[in-house]
Amino acid sequence: MQSRVPITSDLTAELARSLGTRRTMRLRRLMRRTGLPPEVLLDLAIEMLDLASRKLSPPAIQRTAVGLGTARWRNVSAEERSRVMREAAQARWEKHRDSTGKQGR
Repeated sequence: MQSRVPITSDLTAELARSLGTRRTMRLRRLMRRTGLPPEVLLDLAIEMLDLASRKLSPPAIQRTAVGLGTARWRNVSAEERSRVMREAAQARWEKHRDSTGKQGR
């Protein structure tokens, strides 16, 4: 059987009040299970949140590019967007056809 290390520090009344009943009970349960003081558990939780937020947040440059793309099409209807994109694609293909046709001659 695994022995538990006695908890050396307890939650202060101020911390328990600021966390609220549900979070305080969860933190006390974790303190009993792990034998770790509340400061260590809170540090671990903050580290985990920091790592997760870095994975979930795209880099600033990507956010800016996505934001600019979104802003470009914000007040444009789906039909207008489709027409503009179709014209752009046709222009690219036309440019490609012109450059390949001249090379063959």
